[in-house]
Amino acid sequence: MVLDGINFLIIQPPMTFEELEELYPDLEPWERDELEVWHRGWITKLTTGEATSEEYNAAIPPHPDPHHPEDEE
Repeated sequence: MVLDGINFLIIQPPMTFEELEELYPDLEPWERDELEVWHRGWITKLTTGEATSEEYNAAIPPHPDPHHPEDEE
C-alpha cells in the first residue's frame, strides 16, 4: 500500500493461539510461538527483497514444521 508516497508493507495479523494449535498440534505452545515469529521474519524478508524463496526453502525452522518446504538435494 502506498500512502503519501510512502510504501507500507501489509501482511496478515499473527495467527491466534487456536490457529497455531490446529496447525501444529504436536508442538508446545511456546514452540508454536517461536515458529510463528520465525515465519513472520521470513515473510518480511521475502516481501522486502532481503531474501529469496530459495533461501527460505533452505532455512531450517526452529522446531519441526510439516508445512515448511524440504530442500530437494
